[in-house]
Amino acid sequence: MFEFKPYQGRVLTSLEEFLAETARSGDPRGPYEAVRRKQGRSAPYIPVEIPGHAAMPYVCIQVPTGGGKTVLAASAVGLATKRLLGAERSVVLWLVPSNTILEQTARALGNPQHPYRRALEVGVGPVEILTIEQALRMKPPAVDGQTVVIVATIQCFRVEDTEGRKVYDPGNGDMREHLLRAPPDRLAEMDKGPDGQPANSLVNILRLHRPIVIVDEAHNANTSLSFATLAKVAPSCILEFTATPNTKHNPGRGEYASNVLHRVSAAELKAADMIKMPIRVATQKAAAGEELLIQAVALRADLERIAGAEAQETGEYLRPILLIQAPAIAETEPLRDRLVADHNIPRDWIAISTGSKDELEAVKDIAAPTCPIRVIITVQKLSEGWDCPFAYVLCSLRPTRSATAIEQIVGRIMRLPSVRRKRHEELNCAYALSVSESLPEVLGEMKAALEKNGFTAQEAALAIAPGPGPTPDLWRQPKIVAIDSATDLDRAAMETHGPALAGKVMIDVGHARIVIEKPLAPAELAAVQSCVTTREKREAIAAAAAAVAEEFARLETAAAAPETGSDMQADFFVPLLSIRMDQEILEFDQTALLEHPWRLCDMDAGLDECVFPGSSPRSEVGHLDVGGQGQVTVEINLNREGPDATLEDFIARLHQQVLALGAAPQVSVEDLIVWLDRNIPHQDISQEDAEVFLGKAVRGLMASRGIADCDTLWRMRARLRDAIERRIEGHRVCARKTAYQTLMFDGSALTVDTSRGIDFRTVPYEPGWSYDGGYIFKKHYFARPGELRDGTEEFRCAVFLDNLPEVKYWVRNIARRPKSSLWFQTATDRAYPDFVCLLADGRILAVEYKGADRYDGLDAQEKRAIGSVWESRSRGQCLFAMPSGNDYSPILRKIRPDGMKA
Repeated sequence: MFEFKPYQGRVLTSLEEFLAETARSGDPRGPYEAVRRKQGRSAPYIPVEIPGHAAMPYVCIQVPTGGGKTVLAASAVGLATKRLLGAERSVVLWLVPSNTILEQTARALGNPQHPYRRALEVGVGPVEILTIEQALRMKPPAVDGQTVVIVATIQCFRVEDTEGRKVYDPGNGDMREHLLRAPPDRLAEMDKGPDGQPANSLVNILRLHRPIVIVDEAHNANTSLSFATLAKVAPSCILEFTATPNTKHNPGRGEYASNVLHRVSAAELKAADMIKMPIRVATQKAAAGEELLIQAVALRADLERIAGAEAQETGEYLRPILLIQAPAIAETEPLRDRLVADHNIPRDWIAISTGSKDELEAVKDIAAPTCPIRVIITVQKLSEGWDCPFAYVLCSLRPTRSATAIEQIVGRIMRLPSVRRKRHEELNCAYALSVSESLPEVLGEMKAALEKNGFTAQEAALAIAPGPGPTPDLWRQPKIVAIDSATDLDRAAMETHGPALAGKVMIDVGHARIVIEKPLAPAELAAVQSCVTTREKREAIAAAAAAVAEEFARLETAAAAPETGSDMQADFFVPLLSIRMDQEILEFDQTALLEHPWRLCDMDAGLDECVFPGSSPRSEVGHLDVGGQGQVTVEINLNREGPDATLEDFIARLHQQVLALGAAPQVSVEDLIVWLDRNIPHQDISQEDAEVFLGKAVRGLMASRGIADCDTLWRMRARLRDAIERRIEGHRVCARKTAYQTLMFDGSALTVDTSRGIDFRTVPYEPGWSYDGGYIFKKHYFARPGELRDGTEEFRCAVFLDNLPEVKYWVRNIARRPKSSLWFQTATDRAYPDFVCLLADGRILAVEYKGADRYDGLDAQEKRAIGSVWESRSRGQCLFAMPSGNDYSPILRKIRPDGMKA
């Protein structure tokens, strides 16, 4: 079973909340803005400006390169099918940017063992994957019992494209049977053929099934033309997954901004072991290109040696690959010849990948232990869609580079193999070496490339580091002394000193050069100099050795200068509130509340009009009624009046149309109860308990509304499921509150113990976004505070803490990160204080800031209560304060013995 990373779970939670609330309310604006507010990043929802589609849900998930967009997209299909459509299966139009990506995506989705396919099946069960060519021959049974995913490019739906003409072809006989089974009221919506009748086209069949549209990095798909094109298939929703959403909104110029519902940060990817960070950068002057190549080859070899040690310790196979950007296509073959002749690299270790010659096409699995590839030579870019986490080192020998080329190649070295952090820190970084007259110029290129891969400007700046970091020995910058092999060498001295100098000096007779690779001791320098016969060459060797020593000293000094508490691995441990259960000390979380016995079957299962209205929200569409003969009917009214009629009716019409496609089976109450039991999560409730409650709910609803059979309730089962799920959750919350109050009243089981806590030295800091204001924080434990906006009340509180002499370090505590942030269990959820401080005397201070208008609210009262319990159980080691407005005296009273005086 594929296991999601924590950030992926947060993405899917945001998407599920948005889809479920949109289905309930009929309007995507409020749900979108509510999800954004939870992330601390408010933004208005921008409706699709196509007639009839203003209320069509359109949101974007922004994930930087290497973040697993496609598996998220596959999981989103199930969420949209169940939470938005209220259906068991659906038709999905999956759009990709090119035919190459199309082939790769279709192959992966079609592979039963692939994580993408498994993610699809977890959400919707059986799935069939089709290309456009296959969909043009699709028969009705294909969509009757399973979800159908059609993988295509946006070009396939443009009339001027050859494939586009096929999808609009009105004479496709394979499509006729679909239309013969269509509800009569839907035929008026279809494109007409030459005879004035609904055209037998694939576009009409898609329109009939209201497809979920997945836009998987389909660049430039959100132009005005593309939205108009997508509207032709009558999407139920558009879900975009991209690293680079459109940020400009100017409909008059055909520019539409993406509704970014959730953005994944680079910090989250690093914390989840998805990407290599930082990218360490070095440069050489253009004239020293050969020295740069020597450095790159040596670096790759060193990384492979380290990878061998990693394999010994963990069993993970890893073969670091060097990507070389040649100056021109004509130089790729000569460069390979040089690598073979001058650097002793076996020819089968090297592959060339250019537009005219792509030897990677013949490589079936570059990660296989039997694959010899260790060096790839390219010029502008690598094969589209090529993915290899083994790529560790980029060496650019081009003095001038296009932004597009460097963007794509940088993207290739970012993914971390096996998405698992390595024990050897050198294998958690990527390396970029470049010929350039200016290191800042190359750093700027790298920064721009990362921004094109979905990083913010600030994230890109933090992700790039000049130099080797903590391992300067790995970062060789050799110097070459040219010699005349015939006249400058003392062969006897070479034979005497050569073996002892191995690894630091290479005397390359064949290529007439001496290469100084590492700093030399005085005796070693003298030994090298004794190998040459002229004073000029001895002086050149001394100068080269001095340059290498100076560079190593500079790198070691830089590596030994940590700037933050995290860099220095300073102690910063924060104990959690724990509970004694069965002679164990455990984190005090909702598990303790679930231990409190309660029986769902004893609870009220009634579904009145407020809980389960007879009509769909905000619309007369789908009105449930009982006729004179006792039959249940659904009244359809698609002709609302008023300015918001189209907006209000879109979701209700969507539900009616999707439900009308399936033949209504003859179902019993027991069938409906079984379906509800299967589709409502209740791990904390016994099967017997749940079945009794569900039976009471269904039979009570039928009795109170005078419903004689279950057929209509079956057709409305998704809405019924949501109503009962909310009812159960209400009872669950009440039970937890009772358990919580019992624990708080007694309190004897609660404790603060150092066996349970958050150690900021070892946990990843993974904010969704970072502070980018002008104030420079001096005491934040990590490089930048997360999720803190300049000028806000929380910002002013952070500045106050940063300037307190009693505070040694502080952390902006990130919500919804239970593995890496301080939290307290409340009756309904986890509460995350805004700030956590390590005081100079070793005590811990948690600060929850509340605006003056919220200080007396129920939420604030509950947080003060649980914070006080944490403080009281800590035996003086932990403090909790809740300042309000500009009054920070609650903080001072906690940390100063005399209360307020400095």
